[in-house]
Amino acid sequence: MTVPHSSPGPQQGPQSGQSGPYQDPRPGVQQGQAPAPGPRPRGTGKAPTILMIIGSVVLVLSLAIGITLAVIGISTTSGGIKTIEVFDSGSGGVAAEEGDVLQLYKEAGTSDPSCRITGPSEGAVGEGTIQTSATTVDGEQWQSFDSVTAHEAGVYRVDCAGTPVAVGPPVSLVGIFGAVGGILLGLGGGFLGLVLLGLGVLLLVLRKREVRE
Repeated sequence: MTVPHSSPGPQQGPQSGQSGPYQDPRPGVQQGQAPAPGPRPRGTGKAPTILMIIGSVVLVLSLAIGITLAVIGISTTSGGIKTIEVFDSGSGGVAAEEGDVLQLYKEAGTSDPSCRITGPSEGAVGEGTIQTSATTVDGEQWQSFDSVTAHEAGVYRVDCAGTPVAVGPPVSLVGIFGAVGGILLGLGGGFLGLVLLGLGVLLLVLRKREVRE
C-alpha cells in the first residue's frame, strides 16, 4: 500500500522572541559576525611632554646664561674705560704695573699727535699692541693711535706737545666678546627653546583632538 508523500510546508523562521544570528546591514559582512573594531587612534606617546620640558629648560638656561655673560662682558669693558685718564694739556703721568699695556687716545677726527713717553728707568718702555680701541669719555669720543708696554712698575710720563691726549688700557676684547656672545646665546637659545616648546604644545593639542574623534 503506497502512502502519499505530503509536500513540505514553508520553512518557518525563528519565532518571535527567539534570538537569531546577528545580521549586519553593511555589505561584505557575514551574518553572525560582530563588526571588527576600528583602528585605534595613534598617540604620540610622551613626545609632547618631553619636547615641552626640553624647550622650557633650553629657553630658561639660554636666557639666564646669555644675560649673565652679557652683563659681565659689559661691566668688564666699562671697567677698563673708567681707568682712562684725559690730559687736556697734552702731558701727564700715569701709574702702571709691570706688563701693563698703555694705549694713547686722541680726540676722534683729529690727526695723530706727536708724543714722547718716558718710564721710571731707561728701557722700561716697550713695544705696545697692534690692537686698536675706541671709547667714549664724558660724552667725547676717543680713538687709539699708539701704545706701549710697561716693562717695570712705576709712573710713565706722556708729553704730546700741548695736544689733548688720553692714556689708559686697551678696551677689553674679552669683555666685548663676552657681551656679544651672551647676546647671541640668549637670542639663539631662546628661539630654539620657544620652537621646541611650541612644537610640544602643538603635538599635545593634535593628540587630544585625535583621541576625541
